[in-house]
Amino acid sequence: IIGVTHAYGDNQVLDNASLMIPAGELVCLLGPSGSGKTTLLRLAAGLERLQQGQIVIDDKTVADPEVHVPPDHRGIGLMFQDYALFPHLSVIDNVTFGLRGTLKPRAQQRAMEMLGQVGMTDYARNHPHTLSGGQQQRVALARALAPEPKLLLLDEPFSGLDTNMRLQIREETLTVLKASGVATVMVTHDPEEAMFMADRIKILGESGRVLQSGRPHDIYYHPHHGFVAKLFGLMNRFESVIDGGHVDIPLGRIRAKGLGEGRPVEVLVRPEGVTLDSEGKDGPVIDVISTHLLGHDNIVRVRL
Repeated sequence: IIGVTHAYGDNQVLDNASLMIPAGELVCLLGPSGSGKTTLLRLAAGLERLQQGQIVIDDKTVADPEVHVPPDHRGIGLMFQDYALFPHLSVIDNVTFGLRGTLKPRAQQRAMEMLGQVGMTDYARNHPHTLSGGQQQRVALARALAPEPKLLLLDEPFSGLDTNMRLQIREETLTVLKASGVATVMVTHDPEEAMFMADRIKILGESGRVLQSGRPHDIYYHPHHGFVAKLFGLMNRFESVIDGGHVDIPLGRIRAKGLGEGRPVEVLVRPEGVTLDSEGKDGPVIDVISTHLLGHDNIVRVRL
């Protein structure tokens, strides 16, 4: 995806966004609602006409302001948030739907292979309404992968599942995708999901611009922008001024390399970057306002 800009009337949702997905790699588009993630996916799929930029799949231009290759000629698999399974078709007929033009015995064989990969062969003759949300998600994945697409597009694929099911299905989906070797773009607004699934993450800001791109580790530990840092959860925020290459905040003195003397700055400190010491020997005494157990963590609000 090269230099894509897109607007709905006066509302610009994408601003010069670019993206490259090598075969076998999963790239997550992460950003808040309204940042243009789903629009970018729809443009790649051919569900929207491209206004500006270029989209190339396997060295073939499928979209620019003059060219619009229809979705079914792009060699893509598409999985929607609500799975979009056909209620009147059985599971196996849903999966073979994308294999039109393939001889029926071969289509049936391929469909059963894919249902085997996602652990759904026992449900081949069932109808979607008899399946759980997790099972429907597996069928939708099998249907998207059955035609052996060059590119798979996933739009919030786990948002309809409860927490425990989401963790399990997420892991199973990642295993299937890696085995298939297909280039995959996944839209999510869940930072933890992006960190777990992605080889690379693209952060889209509210302006529809790509603010940062990189491996999950780099984006989490080296955000280039306050907006990017805040996407990954709660932040302690302090205002200060550069003084002798450092900033002073209530938590202590922090080195601030490469910033001009006397410059006002915002300091963001992740909650896990702070250690609470009940003895109070190495820092200021604090008042604890509230504490909330989250299972693996506690969120503690304090007044310094």
